[in-house]
Amino acid sequence: MKTDELRNIPIEEVLSKYGHEPVRRYGGYLMYRSPFREDHAPSFRVTLSGNHWRDYGDDSHGSVIDLVMRMEHCDTGSAIRKLASGHFTSGPVAHTVRDSKEVSVTSKMKVLNIVPLRNRVLLDYALGRGIDADIVQKFCQEVYYCFDKNRKPCFALGFPNDAGGLELRSSMFKGCHTAKAVSTLNKGHAHCVVFEGFFDLLSFLQYARDHPELKFPKMDYCVLNSTVNASKIADFLHGHKTIHAFMDNDRAGEEAFRTLGQFKPKDAVLVNESARLYPGYNDFNDFLKATKGLRKEIHNEL
Repeated sequence: MKTDELRNIPIEEVLSKYGHEPVRRYGGYLMYRSPFREDHAPSFRVTLSGNHWRDYGDDSHGSVIDLVMRMEHCDTGSAIRKLASGHFTSGPVAHTVRDSKEVSVTSKMKVLNIVPLRNRVLLDYALGRGIDADIVQKFCQEVYYCFDKNRKPCFALGFPNDAGGLELRSSMFKGCHTAKAVSTLNKGHAHCVVFEGFFDLLSFLQYARDHPELKFPKMDYCVLNSTVNASKIADFLHGHKTIHAFMDNDRAGEEAFRTLGQFKPKDAVLVNESARLYPGYNDFNDFLKATKGLRKEIHNEL
């Protein structure tokens, strides 16, 4: 396919392959929750006639090539190769626009099975992001699931949260099963670390293994799983003298860090580790891969 032909691959179909379905349908456009961030109200628009998207949360926009570049964290050439591979055009388009009436779309997820993590594809996905197998196996499970609109079984890494839910990640999917909540391990240590996502936690553990000379002290941990949960961990923060925060280096991460400052114990020291350790990278995993010389375009980094 030529580049102009690739630009005509429906964004709706590409988003569906990534596990994202429209929340509302209109005559000429679709509304999604943003695939790039936690989004409680649909703020991501796909215009059907021009096959363009716009994220009203950060005002980013572009073509289907730009979308794949952002989803895959890769350059233009890699996005074009991904689109040209036929991955996004296998099978029929999942949806068609019927009329201008708003339609609510729900696609419920059903977990089929949860087993210890041994799936080679998932282990390779983690390895592509710089994480050794035994580290990811200690914290994640192998989850098989499907959607009511598409019964084909899928699989992903499953990271449990404190509400009994699962954060799910694979090279093609980012989502949550049942309740969205924080994940904590609190053994009463004086120090704690707060991560934005569970791959930040895995990256921290990998970095500590790769750099034993740093000799990190024993610490409790909390994974927010969403920056909106930063205001919900006051009980966890209580009793810790030092709080090491590893947020993303973006606006949402900065806001989450400020929120932690509002809810921390009065005498506790809050350290912005992301600004100190990896100011030139978006998150801990980007930084970890850079230290290992891994190329971003090898694996998706949802």
